[in-house]
Amino acid sequence: MRTFLMFSLVTLTLSACTPQGDTPKPPVVEPPVTQPITGVTTELVKDKLITPWTLAFTPDGSLLFTPRDVSQVTVNRLDLTSGTVTPFRATSPVRDEGEGGTLGMALDPQFSSNNKIYVCYSYWKGGTQTNENRRNRVSSFVLGADKTLSSEKVLLEDLLGWSNHNGCRVINGPDNTLFVSMGDAADFPPGAVKAQDKAALAGKIFRINRDGSIPSDNPFYASSTGTARAVWTYGHRNPQGLAFRPGTLELWGTEHGPDVNDELNLIVKGKNYGWPTCTGTAACPSLPDYQAAVRQYEPDGKNTIAISDLTFYDATQVPEWKGKLFFVSLKTGRLYEVTLEGTAWKSEQILIDGKIDPSSNGVVRLRDLTVGPDGLLYISTDEGNSSRIFRVKPKRG
Repeated sequence: MRTFLMFSLVTLTLSACTPQGDTPKPPVVEPPVTQPITGVTTELVKDKLITPWTLAFTPDGSLLFTPRDVSQVTVNRLDLTSGTVTPFRATSPVRDEGEGGTLGMALDPQFSSNNKIYVCYSYWKGGTQTNENRRNRVSSFVLGADKTLSSEKVLLEDLLGWSNHNGCRVINGPDNTLFVSMGDAADFPPGAVKAQDKAALAGKIFRINRDGSIPSDNPFYASSTGTARAVWTYGHRNPQGLAFRPGTLELWGTEHGPDVNDELNLIVKGKNYGWPTCTGTAACPSLPDYQAAVRQYEPDGKNTIAISDLTFYDATQVPEWKGKLFFVSLKTGRLYEVTLEGTAWKSEQILIDGKIDPSSNGVVRLRDLTVGPDGLLYISTDEGNSSRIFRVKPKRG
């Protein structure tokens, strides 16, 4: 009887403390607070390199890059763990003058099984070093176990070249194609007007299949002949960067202006980008099919920033960067982070302003950038034989 009374008292006490029908709730655990990004920090990955023009990570985490200023087509492989650089060389000679050299590169989507890459490089037509023989071409190669670039297959050639304004960016399209940017070849006769001539293989963005054939749905295929059928857009001065926006079919590009109006462009099939008649974001009613820039640099009429390559951030490690467009510049040594709204520019911030190396005495020119498997940005500098590759991390707090 006494036991029953004690049990009843305990039950009544608990009932008085806990409302009928409610279950005691566990303590609330607040989610960890992520500090906001307040800037970036940089760390040196590798120094004493020869002008790394294009950076591209392989599926195994190695970093391939093209050294522009070499006499033979070369692709270097950097082991990020050991710091070892392994050159892979072809026998093809390079026109390594001025802005010419070993330039754009893209990995085949099946690279892990076929070791195939696509490279744009400058050459002398017929091997004769005269002004009229300056050219650029795109070929596929295979990285060999014997440290060679073998099995060259020429995909696109006889593209007009000069000591400057050679382009040349190469990227994979979403439809088993390649997109290739080509500058206006500067003073190659008859000059900059070549960009407006759809038959002239300069001042264009080209689209080809990965085997070198030309897609019949290119915008000028039916009205052109030969290699000119590969033209996708025209009226370009010197397009330095190309990148597809993840989750869309939008192709974006960066382009050098003359003294003002470097451009960030949305690349639209069949459009005319104005050079040499028009530049920047202003309308140009005198030109057919004109596509104005999305944004111009410097918009206040100052000298250009010498805009270079761009990339979109599609990794998960830095959520605040997801979907953002990043590009670098040569003359001002800047890293820009751009927010788009639809296909319009919304806002931007400069993450690095001339000092990727804080100890540098002057502006450090930035050539290329890519996103690594660790979700960080990797940037190459343009410092001749003393060029470097840096890793860029967000700074929080």
